[in-house]
Amino acid sequence: MSGYIRAHIRLNSVNEANEFVSKLNSTGSVNYFLIEDEAGNKRANARSLQSVINALTDYADEMYFVNDDEDGVFPNFIDEYRVIA
Repeated sequence: MSGYIRAHIRLNSVNEANEFVSKLNSTGSVNYFLIEDEAGNKRANARSLQSVINALTDYADEMYFVNDDEDGVFPNFIDEYRVIA
């Protein structure tokens, strides 16, 4: 999908997903964050642990973090989870 900015991320375990959701929810940001698959067809609420675990199960190798309110504005900690090609 084009026209918006997203970050390719990787979460390797349920524990890492829990840590990710906890960090995201503690940022104080009111933005709506999503995790989507490569095609942007499957989307999950990045603030919900159950949604992130489902995404981890369904499309772990192609997870993309999206700020649905402010294009390209990501919390600083996202870099810890970025996939470096």
